[in-house]
Amino acid sequence: MARGTWSMGARVHDVRVLLLPDKFRGTLSSSEFISAARSALSAVAAVDGRVVSDGGEGLIEALDGRQVEVETVDALMRPVTASYSVLPGGDAVVEMSRASGLALLGGPEGNDPVAASTYGTGIMIRAAFERGAQHVVVGCGGSATTDGGMGALEALGPRAIPAGLSMAAAVDVRTTYVDAAEEFAPQKGATPAQVAFLKRRLAGSAELLLRRFGRDPRSVVGAGAAGGLSGMLWAAGAEIVEGFSVVSEYLGLDDLVEDADLVITGEGLLDDESFNGKVVGSVVALAAQHGKRCLVVAGASTHEGRRRLRAERVELLELSAEFGMERSLAQAAECVKQGLSVFSRSWGRPS
Repeated sequence: MARGTWSMGARVHDVRVLLLPDKFRGTLSSSEFISAARSALSAVAAVDGRVVSDGGEGLIEALDGRQVEVETVDALMRPVTASYSVLPGGDAVVEMSRASGLALLGGPEGNDPVAASTYGTGIMIRAAFERGAQHVVVGCGGSATTDGGMGALEALGPRAIPAGLSMAAAVDVRTTYVDAAEEFAPQKGATPAQVAFLKRRLAGSAELLLRRFGRDPRSVVGAGAAGGLSGMLWAAGAEIVEGFSVVSEYLGLDDLVEDADLVITGEGLLDDESFNGKVVGSVVALAAQHGKRCLVVAGASTHEGRRRLRAERVELLELSAEFGMERSLAQAAECVKQGLSVFSRSWGRPS
């Protein structure tokens, strides 16, 4: 564990800590991390925390609006009840994984990667517009699908986005539309033969979108998110935006970081992808922009992930290195508490 020292000349209790974690998939939610970290640090620092998201799963929790239920279908067209969120200003937030997510199917083992459809997501978007939303933000992550958004388009109908209204696709990847097959379909259970088929199908879907809307998603950065859902929405007139930027603006993260002395973020696995539009890399960049000390807490890390942190002069608390892989998975919250308690002992010492 890298242990820096505090060089601000402040008394220990004057230290202001801001917690901006991602989830530790399968072991710890963002909220659970914040609770564990607060328990470890509140006796020695003023602690504030926010659930954040990069546009995938957790976007609704991060933006914290009023929940509205919709009867829809999952990626294999089975009935499910899902919810979207209405923000105080009236905008709606749809998290596509709540209807068309891989987790709903029990992971890749329960998925049919060729048949999986975003139709249920389209039902949710249409419901949000029909119930008065002027603008809909669609979180494009955690999908079971590689249908290029064509299922959602069928559910949305001819216009897709009603006249006078608007939409944004919030993404955390830079993958283009057709490349979504090779990049993501294997994670959703697709065999090499199915990946080749899905790539051809995405190319055909791009042609259809070009003819219908006059916009070709094939070279658009981020159009491959959620198996091409974001590309379909872009072709229909939506904007593609970085999910973390949406959350940052809504929560006022610039001001929160500016007021902090130490920013702590974290996730289950720190790797090179952590710095490609994901929460951890985005928080590290935001802290650097404001000249703030930053600590990353990770369940485990790769060589490339550690290299990227060293390049940014960011400290790392790696739970598996400190407590062993087995315990860090089984008792993640307790490991966070213990690790941060040890880290905090260096505060107030001269550098």
